[in-house]
Amino acid sequence: MRAKLGVYIPMYGGWVRSPLLEEEVTYSNAEKTAILAEATGIHSVWVPDHLINNIKGENFPSLEAWTTLSGIAAVTRKIELFNTCICQGFRYPTVLAKMCATIQDLSKGRFSLSIGAGNNRRDFEPSGLSWEDHDSRIDKSREQIEIIKKLWKEPIVNYSGKYYSIKDGMLEPKPSPAIPVWWAGNSEKSMELTADQGDGWLMSSSTKEAVTEKIRNMEERLEKRGRKSIKYAVPGHLIIEKTDEMAEERLRRLLPKNRSAVELLKATGYVGSPETVASKILEKDETGLSYIIFQCAPTISTLNIFKENVLPLLQ
Repeated sequence: MRAKLGVYIPMYGGWVRSPLLEEEVTYSNAEKTAILAEATGIHSVWVPDHLINNIKGENFPSLEAWTTLSGIAAVTRKIELFNTCICQGFRYPTVLAKMCATIQDLSKGRFSLSIGAGNNRRDFEPSGLSWEDHDSRIDKSREQIEIIKKLWKEPIVNYSGKYYSIKDGMLEPKPSPAIPVWWAGNSEKSMELTADQGDGWLMSSSTKEAVTEKIRNMEERLEKRGRKSIKYAVPGHLIIEKTDEMAEERLRRLLPKNRSAVELLKATGYVGSPETVASKILEKDETGLSYIIFQCAPTISTLNIFKENVLPLLQ
């Protein structure tokens, strides 16, 4: 397969908004997931970044993204490391640049910076962080990326922008190898930022047809800028049962009052028998995706089923 496989780390107790599905919200469970993913042949792990539980609700426990990814980097050897995505508002760009350089050293070159504007106001205000409108958050992110890239390459950095100013900034040692920068977001301003600055684009869950159109759109933007093609990733829910009917019934039980969510997850994810799941993965692979990322429900048991029943169908 051309598309690599990835998995979301369970940071919030499952990837379906259902009271019937609970996973242990501990670093130990996150670590077990990453180690199993690496042993299974999954190519990448993706760690979400929210200050509250964005799946179950803010009163439920959740983990912090950067410390979780750092721990995973220390106990794995070859799996690629991503956030999905680091929120621009949580960390000052000079500090984030240093954090990235350090985890690149820790992981021996397996890290990519995937960053986004943040999409949950409740992540910001209860933590004393200012919440700005969508376009301002994107513009602020653009400045952050510019600063971070300069710090990674230049000996002394001076920068004066609308949101950030840096005087005689330094970062040593520089990250090696160079760290790819991904952008996560689907708005027009997000796509423009990706086309200008991104080495990769993490789009939202999408059907095969939508992924094809998004990649076509982005490639046109890149061509206008004289840039080469970048990498692409898309997530989707992974639910495997013996038959398609059993998988769909399980999904309906998890979301008994949300028919639209059931239909969306079926259309954009990988729900069904092992044969159906494998077929859906191969269909997405035809779009030119670089990474297909699984949101599992629950994670460890689903990965074990995937390893035994789906992975052989993809080889």
